[in-house]
Amino acid sequence: MVSIKMLSLFILAIFSPLGLAIDRNFLFNSDRFPDAADVPTLSNGNLGFTVFSDSVYLTGVYNGRGHQSHRARIPNYANIQLEACSNPENNPPHCSYQLDIKFGRFRTVYADPNEQFRLIHSVYPHRNFNHVIVNHVRVQRLSGRGTLSANIRRTPGPPSTDISFDVPQPVEIRNQVFMFQCGLTNDVEDAVLQTTRTSVCIYYSEIPTTLVLTEDRTALEFTTYTVFARSRPAAENELNMLRTYTPSNIDWIQESSMNEMWDQYGITVDGGDELDRAIKASAFQVFSNVPGLFTPNNVQSFGISPSGIGRNDFQGHVMWDFDMWMFPIVLLTDPLVARAMLTYRTRVIRRAVEGNAAANNIRGWQYPWASAFTGREVTPTPGAAELQHHVTADIAFAIRQYIYATDHWSWMITEGCEAAFNTARFWMRRAVYNAATDKYDIREVTGPDTMNSNVTNNVFTNVVAANNLFLGEYAACVCEHFMSLHNEDLSEMIRIARGLRLLHEPLSDFTPQFEGYTVGQQINHADAVMLGYPLDIPMNDSTKRNNLNIYGPVTAASSSAETWSMQTIGWLNLGEPSLAAENLRRSYQPYLRAPFHVWNQGPTGFPGAPNHVSGAASFLHTLINGYGGIRLRNGEMALDRPRLPPGTTRMLIPQLNFQRFRFSLELRQDGTFTITQAAMPTMPQIRITIDGVDYEPCRLNTACAFHGSNSAVLKLIETDMRCELKPTEMNIRLADQGSGVIVRMSPMLFAFVVIASVMNKFL
Repeated sequence: MVSIKMLSLFILAIFSPLGLAIDRNFLFNSDRFPDAADVPTLSNGNLGFTVFSDSVYLTGVYNGRGHQSHRARIPNYANIQLEACSNPENNPPHCSYQLDIKFGRFRTVYADPNEQFRLIHSVYPHRNFNHVIVNHVRVQRLSGRGTLSANIRRTPGPPSTDISFDVPQPVEIRNQVFMFQCGLTNDVEDAVLQTTRTSVCIYYSEIPTTLVLTEDRTALEFTTYTVFARSRPAAENELNMLRTYTPSNIDWIQESSMNEMWDQYGITVDGGDELDRAIKASAFQVFSNVPGLFTPNNVQSFGISPSGIGRNDFQGHVMWDFDMWMFPIVLLTDPLVARAMLTYRTRVIRRAVEGNAAANNIRGWQYPWASAFTGREVTPTPGAAELQHHVTADIAFAIRQYIYATDHWSWMITEGCEAAFNTARFWMRRAVYNAATDKYDIREVTGPDTMNSNVTNNVFTNVVAANNLFLGEYAACVCEHFMSLHNEDLSEMIRIARGLRLLHEPLSDFTPQFEGYTVGQQINHADAVMLGYPLDIPMNDSTKRNNLNIYGPVTAASSSAETWSMQTIGWLNLGEPSLAAENLRRSYQPYLRAPFHVWNQGPTGFPGAPNHVSGAASFLHTLINGYGGIRLRNGEMALDRPRLPPGTTRMLIPQLNFQRFRFSLELRQDGTFTITQAAMPTMPQIRITIDGVDYEPCRLNTACAFHGSNSAVLKLIETDMRCELKPTEMNIRLADQGSGVIVRMSPMLFAFVVIASVMNKFL
């Protein structure tokens, strides 16, 4: 059997003569195929599949009515295997495996025991041609003489029970015959909101069962493309383009596209290979599920399920993880893609969220706990739809972060305002006045801590709801000329937001997770800890410290990684690097499954959903927002005491964005950092302050660097905007509140915003 070391040497032997350096931290090798839960899932933002599975999934393609809605299984006609290594779960001899996350492919290598030949099979979803799965087989002569042959097989699995396909038919595209079959999903999610079933088409070419290497050749290459699309025109358009390229060109385009993704998401640390491999594996798992903007067949962006596109775990449903864990990473890295992701929440499922609140006799917009195609509630989990309402405010929190990062007023007018304002109206009716405290409660709610359900004043829910209400008042000011506002709503929003309870136990100086919480009571999520990050609510360091000390020891052993990521950032915020390092290890090591570093929802010893993108994303928060110290706030981005992760000598975050200011952040062992501004065709309207010294951004189309040792602030230069997004204040008795007044826009500013809105449609 080929050893892992031999496989690595073989790959190096291929690329070294070409002068290409190989970073081995991108390569994950194994002599054995893992258990089913630890098999890698490959995706390209549009389609995904688990390696050697019989299923492919397309984003936004679901089947089933109501809570039975789930990702529709498409038979995997791209499931091609070397016969010698087929049924890999049985670990056939002489076969070894590699996940190459730099290129985005999975490889199987068969080494003939007599050393006559070697077979290399690669499979990957193409990043640019994002409806295509590429299979490539190379037969390489070693010592064998004469004619050599190797068998391959296609195993698409049984017919789909989700999609009724027509009988396969041939079609010729640029002198090559393909078989195609199209069909419709069997059921709609909601008969009112989804009037037609979803179309799916598969295009594939027949493959030879035997590859023959004639005696006059040293190698044979075989490539085949399988297309999964939503219509015949989309599929054939992609194939027509593919047929104009050679296989090597197709690979080169994939490599270029993946390099672009790594140039954006590829956080790197030096001096700690174990951590560097974990970071790379996490970045790959996140950006593999992020949609691309500039592909031949652009499709509507849908939300990302906690297990990504390529699996049916969580039934492919979109939950709060999308907005609180995945979206912020994309926002800092690529704001244009982040805006496309928000469209799922603001446009695609708008009709449903308007109806959800009306069905519950609540005005405004109510987002479902789990959504799929239409946006109606599809969760099969009892009590989730009735109690886990924080998802509505989580979406508003994502909108708030987008405003912080981009100041995109025209987007607010076209999409953001209505969502921000109407989700705020939801909380106005969800909050209940308590005469005994002269404040507002949110009752009958479950926060992220699902171990303690149906409580009053879950602290995370109350804070994101208050954030939502302040954002709603701001949206009403920004878009008053574009929206039908309700005066009674405007007069109440700030009063309710300020009056929401923010629990605090003065004797022990900590934040109870919910009303009635007793110290020592077990939890499964760090709701109170999240007030520090990501919610960024001002509080005393002593309270933050006590929250961390109280909730860390009582967090269930089966909890997902997000809790430990937030603990890590919390301890860093308090200047406790040793405690942060301990929690950093807890945030990823138990959740990465060997040999391919596949994230799992459960830590070692506990079952959980595979390919847990949410865990991977929360781990990246620890690097960017924890050790990098990045905080998005109203009108500014702060870098608060950036420092290196433990055991490393350098960290590079290759791309961050704030208000059209694009930069990289490098942290060094001597405690200094460098902000390197990228050359940009537009001038960012910001001021840079590093260690108390002010700087101007560099000139147009010019890159430059700024150095510091303690902190930095990128501050938006104030414009003529009259609307103010007020800071979140809570726990104020109504008797102690003044009257809140909404500031109006000037007529000149109104005209400016209208022009910006029109221009935005052409950008």
